[in-house]
Amino acid sequence: MSSALPNRIDLHQDATKDRSEYPGGSTRRIHQTRASSVFTVCFTLPYARTKITGIGRFVSDLSRKLRAFEVASIVLAPSAPGTLDDYSIRLTGRFLLNLQLGFRTLGTMARLRRQFHILHAQHTHFQSLLGCFAARVFHKPFLLTLHGRVPDPPGLARMIIHRLTERLTVQLSTKVVAVSPYVSQIFSRYRTDIKLIENGVDIEVFRRDDNKRAQVRHELGIGTELTFIFAGRLAASKGVHLLLRAINSPKLEKHRFVLLLVGEPDLHDPSLLEQLRASEALSRVRIIGPTSESLADYLSAADVFVLPSEYEGMPLGLLEAMSVGLPALVSDIPVNRMIIERAGSGWTFRCGDAGDLAKAMDTILTDGIPANSFVRSRTAVVRSNNLEDEACRYYSIYEELLRNQELPTA
Repeated sequence: MSSALPNRIDLHQDATKDRSEYPGGSTRRIHQTRASSVFTVCFTLPYARTKITGIGRFVSDLSRKLRAFEVASIVLAPSAPGTLDDYSIRLTGRFLLNLQLGFRTLGTMARLRRQFHILHAQHTHFQSLLGCFAARVFHKPFLLTLHGRVPDPPGLARMIIHRLTERLTVQLSTKVVAVSPYVSQIFSRYRTDIKLIENGVDIEVFRRDDNKRAQVRHELGIGTELTFIFAGRLAASKGVHLLLRAINSPKLEKHRFVLLLVGEPDLHDPSLLEQLRASEALSRVRIIGPTSESLADYLSAADVFVLPSEYEGMPLGLLEAMSVGLPALVSDIPVNRMIIERAGSGWTFRCGDAGDLAKAMDTILTDGIPANSFVRSRTAVVRSNNLEDEACRYYSIYEELLRNQELPTA
């Protein structure tokens, strides 16, 4: 892929202007920079690209949008069954996976070091720390995007290593970006110059399609029932167990509604798997499973998005649903509240409280959805979380890093 790239970088001063200075927004911004530079970004990702994760979608969406700037990308991620290419990191067994991933990513970066100009890592993962060291050895700028704080592992020794990895990765990075003010605040104890770039979604892909809505509802046997949807990892940390308890609340017995569960189940959580199997017997629940290309169709078929997470950095699933026009019912963690209040559309419930979630669902089913909710939800995302704007801002950072770095010949 990279062999076709020219062995030079010609960075023009005008290309560093903020996109707001150009009439016409991000489209004009792309035209201004398109001919001015060609370079390659190497992304590191601690999850297999086939896994449905917010970070995986972030990398896929951003690398796709960067093509408009003639920026190529390499993604170094763990290999998934049936997939193996030059950039896949093969892991073996089930032990020391983070250690394996870090050192094998380091080896792959060394092999490909002449094919990229910038390293862009996700999370304060051990993979990211080794990437940071490699960037210094290879004389490459290193950008770190913080999507949230990785929970401390069990055990004192592992927790100490985790905290040290976190601190060193943030402090040694050339530049650090946080996806929300709350993520920035968490890591501000390590450095104060963290830049804020909120996650963006493709507003052309995620928009309401009434034809798809009718088709999907017909295929799933949904009539006029109000339909809730959860889309993301079916994991305890996302509050799925809480949602399954809430729909069995006596408060909701009198209502007719449907719940769609879209995502990949956490196979390492037996209690959640048991709840999912039990819920399949309920006529009001449809377990769709993992899906990516048709996610916008399922969102179009629903009426309310539900996100009961215990923690989020900047939830892409919520932004995608709102881009389709769905009002959202979310746990009252800070970032969720910020998004809902900014839109002026949606509802919150007490985080971790299944009873309060059931009460909120009862209110929605009883009172209905305000008529302006759909327009408000989409308008908020178009204004604040457009993928085009996100790509422009990252592109500006890449240019700044390359201007400030003495680059070797690729």
